[in-house]
Amino acid sequence: MFSVPVAVIPSAGFGTRVLPASKVVSKELFPLYNKPAIHYVVLECVSAGINQVILVLSKRKMDIIRYFQPDSELENFLKIKNKLHLLNDLSVFKGLEIDYVIQEEQLGLGHAILCAKEKVGQRNFAVLLPDDIYISSGKIGVIEKLISVFEREKPLGGVVLVKKVSKDKISRYGVIKPVERKGEDMIYFSGVVEKPKPEEAPSRYAVVGRYVFTPKIFDWLESEGYDESGEIQLAGAFGRFSSENKNALLACLVPGKWLDIGSPDGYISAFREIAKIENPKH
Repeated sequence: MFSVPVAVIPSAGFGTRVLPASKVVSKELFPLYNKPAIHYVVLECVSAGINQVILVLSKRKMDIIRYFQPDSELENFLKIKNKLHLLNDLSVFKGLEIDYVIQEEQLGLGHAILCAKEKVGQRNFAVLLPDDIYISSGKIGVIEKLISVFEREKPLGGVVLVKKVSKDKISRYGVIKPVERKGEDMIYFSGVVEKPKPEEAPSRYAVVGRYVFTPKIFDWLESEGYDESGEIQLAGAFGRFSSENKNALLACLVPGKWLDIGSPDGYISAFREIAKIENPKH
């Protein structure tokens, strides 16, 4: 069996940074050129050989799951007009099992991942945050790269994508606490500091929203419990992993461009970048 057969995509948030637009359309469906953002995230899973995707949604965001469901009325209309080819881009998802769970309350990223525990079971799994679009400079996509590192190094906890950022931007991100360098593109780390002041940052390696985990992450998320704000955070579970095994968590550097579509300015930049790829003539 493939070592990482399933991916979890947390998508239940309100999208407050892009209100009021996200009040009527889930931000994951905002177009990047001619496809919604979630299309590129799920396509990353397909390219990595993942055969099941679990979307973590709220009840108000069922429009996301509808994007991947057949629409017989639309298909019949396009067939009559001889324009059925307009849906060709969706054919890549045929054979992919797309499931969902409802997160009744938005109680942190760790809580969102826990919502998928029953469906993931005892399998290794990837987590992709749809606010982050990562364009790999290499021949393979970033999740495929993380999976290959995961299979080779076999960390107890998992592999996390990081990107080196400038000191003046470090306070925007979660930043890893390095323990030991392994080669040119891997770093064992002991935890994550959320949005540190530049002078207090343990490194300049920011966590990007791409992860590959063993199912043990569920145990540590449950042990972590709720923080002072009433949320379950993934960063807290990282600390528990490292206390069990100093080589439990591995950060991986993958050359590429990191696009954050969770803010208006970031979304505009991402739209332009994707447009260059989809339609290089313009």
